[in-house]
Amino acid sequence: MNRFVSQRAKYLKRSAIRELLKLTEEPGIISFAGGLPDPETFPNEKLADIAFRLLREKSSRVLQYGTTEGSNTLRNACVLWLASQGIHITRDQILITASSQQGLDLLSKAFLDPDDVVFVDLPTYIGALQAFGLFQAHIVGIPMEKDGMNLTILESRIVEAKRSGKRTKGIYVVPDFQNPSGITMSLEKRTQLLEIARTHDLLVFEDNPYGELRFTGESIPSIRSFDVDGRVIMLLSFSKILAAGLRLGILIADGELMETLVRVKQPTDLCTSRYIQHLAAGYLNSGEMDGHLSLIRRCYGEKCEAMVAALKAHMPKSRDIKWTEPEGGLFLFLTLPERIDAEAMLERAVARKVAYVPGYFFYPDGSGRNTARLSFSVNTLEEIHEGIGRLAEVVEAEIANQKL
Repeated sequence: MNRFVSQRAKYLKRSAIRELLKLTEEPGIISFAGGLPDPETFPNEKLADIAFRLLREKSSRVLQYGTTEGSNTLRNACVLWLASQGIHITRDQILITASSQQGLDLLSKAFLDPDDVVFVDLPTYIGALQAFGLFQAHIVGIPMEKDGMNLTILESRIVEAKRSGKRTKGIYVVPDFQNPSGITMSLEKRTQLLEIARTHDLLVFEDNPYGELRFTGESIPSIRSFDVDGRVIMLLSFSKILAAGLRLGILIADGELMETLVRVKQPTDLCTSRYIQHLAAGYLNSGEMDGHLSLIRRCYGEKCEAMVAALKAHMPKSRDIKWTEPEGGLFLFLTLPERIDAEAMLERAVARKVAYVPGYFFYPDGSGRNTARLSFSVNTLEEIHEGIGRLAEVVEAEIANQKL
């Protein structure tokens, strides 16, 4: 039956993380693998009240088809909410999507032809690699520094691609608490990256699902907030700040770019669930979002602090073992001695009842074999301490075996 499969679909592999999550469902495993929000942070009671009121009072409206662009009710609420973050836009610059992952799919459909070049962080979000890869883009990874993408290397890679006759289309970044590394791009690099995009006439795909999850340090303006020529397309999500199961995202774009995105969305799903949009709008308009975000930030800040403390306490003392210490988000990134293969080690870790995501899945060039992504979001403080202790034992045994 393989002859019926499109060439595009043949390129696509299953999400390594989704497959890995199946392995971690066994009893007793402490999993740091999935980037899942803590269900204890979901505002269940308030959402239930809003949902009941919508169905009782506005069912004929919210259970009906809607426009492709999204409900005016939600888009108006988003305009006010985003203004408080320094993002000043109109309703017409907002497209509501079924998750920010759908936004990545729409970007790929709208702007990428086979062999078009997209520049990404190295490592970068695996969902973006899947979306760009499905449309057969040429993905060029740019190494990261402590404050974000190495822009000197970025510019040299852009020049190289152009000289070789490649069509260069865009730069994809997750500037705040990046998935998987937890790194935040500095303000200086954000302005420089935008200037590079202008110089070389590239789009910037700014994916920002974690920006509201800062639990320490000073907030940094989004790249979109100082874009003056409409080349930054921004993706936002309600998954990490409200509830993942809503599958609701926001895409911000201008003019002809927005028109193109609307056109490619229509054959995908006609419109995003109007009911879910009104549910989210009801919460945004309730005045409870600020308090809710404060609770989430406290929760994840405590868990991140616990994981960093556990790593310091339990990991073998070696300058070849290091980890990022994020100021927000859900992840930190562990780097092990180069001779250790984190994917091969995973089998031993699962046997010890602890799991993580091997870091090389996030590297489009296949590097990063000695790295791992650890999520601290869904586990209790006790589980974090115990799980890191187990992982440290596995790492220590792996180092000892390598010396034999």
